[in-house]
Amino acid sequence: MSAEYATLRSKAQLACESRITKLLFSAAKQITQAAGKYRRGNVLSNEQALLREAQTITSRLADGIERQIQDYAVAATTHLNVSSEGVESFLTSEYYGKTSAQRTAIYLHNFAEDIVRMSKAGIMMGYTDTQLLSSVRTGYKNPYLASVITKARTKDISIATPSYGKGIFHSAFQNITRNARQMVAVAWGIAEQQYGKEHGAIAFRVFRGSSYLCPICDDETTYIHHFGDPYPPFHLNCRCVVKFIYNEEKDE
Repeated sequence: MSAEYATLRSKAQLACESRITKLLFSAAKQITQAAGKYRRGNVLSNEQALLREAQTITSRLADGIERQIQDYAVAATTHLNVSSEGVESFLTSEYYGKTSAQRTAIYLHNFAEDIVRMSKAGIMMGYTDTQLLSSVRTGYKNPYLASVITKARTKDISIATPSYGKGIFHSAFQNITRNARQMVAVAWGIAEQQYGKEHGAIAFRVFRGSSYLCPICDDETTYIHHFGDPYPPFHLNCRCVVKFIYNEEKDE
């Protein structure tokens, strides 16, 4: 293979994230607008009702997000002219304990909570509807560091920061897009391995595709890999390149 493939893999990840970002902002906007129905001056009169409505809004995104993941994942098989069966099986299988769809559903539930908390903070500080929408627009990707929540806390308005355990971001947006990028990246690796096997490769070497210091990738470049060994991407932003070995003496 070549550095071009690693570049295309990264582009597919970013394009998938961009499409999903548009879906998430649309939902955030709808939730913010819905908050006006529960506003009584500077009070959010029925937070639980708003949360239920918000979760209904975000749940509608689940199929669309998974469709984006599938489209950009399967693009690897189209590029390599190999069957999509292996990639499609991966996309519906458990990966680190859950399927992609299960993770997306959980994170969308959390995303609704994030936007409700932002809305609550803005309402309690007396933001107009326009100000509230503006604050959500600029902060929905990382709500607990957004000004609407940090300012609320300085005024002793209690807005809780969720904790989901080790390795899971506070921001649901970050969790949703990370999952999408990860699934797309691994799918491209699966397709690449399939291509190598179908063309007679017996092993492969890994080469750094980035100058960024990374001990994980550095370790993987030190030996000849066989199928079943770790395969790029070795982490979410991996740029490593594979060169297949077709016999014991020659690689290409």
